[in-house]
Amino acid sequence: MKVSERGEFGFIDDIKSNTIFNPATIVQGIGDDTAVYRVTEGYDQLITTDMMVNGIHFSEVTTIPFDVGYRLGAANISDIAAMGGEPRQAVIAAAMPVDTEVAYMEAVYDGFKSICQKYNVNIVGGDTVTTTGPLVLNVTLVGEVPKGKAVLRSGAQVGDLVIVTNTIGNAAAGLAVLLAKQKSFDFIKECHQRPEPQVPLGRWLREHKATSLNDISDGLGNELNEIAKASGVTIEIDETKLPLHEELQEAAKILSANSLDWALFGGEDFQLTGTVPAVLADTIEMQPHIHVIGRVVTGPSKVLMHKADGETRLIESKGYDHFKHKS
Repeated sequence: MKVSERGEFGFIDDIKSNTIFNPATIVQGIGDDTAVYRVTEGYDQLITTDMMVNGIHFSEVTTIPFDVGYRLGAANISDIAAMGGEPRQAVIAAAMPVDTEVAYMEAVYDGFKSICQKYNVNIVGGDTVTTTGPLVLNVTLVGEVPKGKAVLRSGAQVGDLVIVTNTIGNAAAGLAVLLAKQKSFDFIKECHQRPEPQVPLGRWLREHKATSLNDISDGLGNELNEIAKASGVTIEIDETKLPLHEELQEAAKILSANSLDWALFGGEDFQLTGTVPAVLADTIEMQPHIHVIGRVVTGPSKVLMHKADGETRLIESKGYDHFKHKS
């Protein structure tokens, strides 16, 4: 059945169940003109929004509908994690071509509900419309962080350590092996299809006085440049310290690709990068999911990478730019 046959209100009835995962914060969820939720005393509110367009952000060739919804949730939750915050309430809007199958959209919403349940996020409303263009999905997410404690891009200080969580470049590598129809590589494929936002590590870094944070949505190089610009510092990183998963390195060999390009410019990893005071070096060393990759130094806003061969390379912002992209 197509959404045009089911009708707007019938479709809403189909997907509005199983949406509240933290009822203590909810006064009124789906079913009224607006949702009503309780805010936590002593906390600042965070709000973010992300949009995904079929053919640009996802493809039916590489992503099943459940994963489309999951990735949409991950992108928004990751923004909250990058502030050291906790995600709380979400609304989701969909602009659907009239020939969209109801089953497809139900699977998209199932994926979105799945990640919301995992991170205790309530789905409190949204909207549905028709469009003559491709499928467009948008989520707005509200979170919270202890008052005055949000970790901004602008706080990096000279002498700080530069850190990154887990391994990077996996989403881009996963997409490459999916497009190449490579067998195995299950880990990096899942990193592309169902990336995990780093909420617990964002909280941990905030509690341990991280001075800046960014989520890696547009590649490590782009995110570090944003921190350098906002903080007015030079960031130096060490190529040999970048954490690369063994599957990524193997995929690069098979596909004759540059693993460093995936790590620096691939994007959509939804890991975290940022800076912490140097006094935390020993504490970070005992944290298996956080890696020191460089240091903040005096200088103009830029990012430099000391290469394994001894040379130094300027890392420019090469993240995806929708208004410069040429199809």
